[in-house]
Amino acid sequence: MARFSVWLIFSALALAASPVWAQGELAVTAGKPWTHAHSGITVPAKLGGNPLTRARTFAPQELDVSLSFEPDTARDFLSFYIFRNTNGGVPVWMAQAQWSIENRGAFAGAKLAAPPEPFTPPGQAVASGLRAVYATPDATGYKSTGVALLPLGDWYVKLRATSRDKSPAELAQAMDGWLKEIGWPKNAPAASAALPLIPCAEPLVFKGTAKDAKGDMMKGALAGALVSAAAGERKGAPEQIQWCRDSALDGNKAAYRPDAANNAYLLAVGDNGDGVWVAPSIAGAVDSDGKTASYGVTLKMAAEDLIFVAQDRLPSPARTMEIVNAGEVTSSVTTWGKKRDIRINSGTKEK
Repeated sequence: MARFSVWLIFSALALAASPVWAQGELAVTAGKPWTHAHSGITVPAKLGGNPLTRARTFAPQELDVSLSFEPDTARDFLSFYIFRNTNGGVPVWMAQAQWSIENRGAFAGAKLAAPPEPFTPPGQAVASGLRAVYATPDATGYKSTGVALLPLGDWYVKLRATSRDKSPAELAQAMDGWLKEIGWPKNAPAASAALPLIPCAEPLVFKGTAKDAKGDMMKGALAGALVSAAAGERKGAPEQIQWCRDSALDGNKAAYRPDAANNAYLLAVGDNGDGVWVAPSIAGAVDSDGKTASYGVTLKMAAEDLIFVAQDRLPSPARTMEIVNAGEVTSSVTTWGKKRDIRINSGTKEK
């Protein structure tokens, strides 16, 4: 059970400006395997015959790391990623990874060889992972590229591979072999079978422009933080969810809905697990007319949730990004470790 601490912060700017973790080098001993302490995954000193060329960290306490095996003379180039699972699902982050491939200049014109297919990761009993491979134009200097993504308890694991010689089918088979070179923990946590992403049958409809909700914002800020803190305590086998893709913004930002929800969505930002969850606010509940009183906007990152000012109706993805970019943070909560620090912006007041 996590311990809770509540802090009153006197500046929304200070709250929003929590230290941003800069990309850094991951401490790895040359020529030795490296073990991710939190998941128990052990990455060998060589992968696919390639030596480790770079190891990086993108969040504190090894919550988002990458290890690259890409010597200049290689015929196959491999990168292995581990990042914390705080939201979404394998289909969501698979789609985000695919966007990164399809929009990378080095792979211009890459063609998906087949729809993303489920696979059973080493040490697991169900097909919880998804894999996609692409054929790349001869002009790129590569013959194929691909990505495999799987869940492991509180973590997502991703393998990126690009080959100068292998066909897409050969690369898919090779990726299975490279994943078997990884040291996986015994007794892997239960996982649900992955359901490939589908387009949403009907897009969300947004009635008018969402505005900051009226009411006791301090109460809402605290309630939102407590919900985030409690979410980090949930255990047990994950439910199988059918995610659908609703709409996309510029760059690698897209809205996804769980089980075709008509009042909530996840706005994924990038491909390393950061997303904005938009859903009815617990604090707002329903008003006298039986309608949702307010909608919460929460940016979920590797170690922390930022709760933004609630909205009077379901905000569009574009409006959600406006709110996030404006830094209208009402509270925050750490979601990693044994202690939950909840910070409330004292400037939050009734509207």
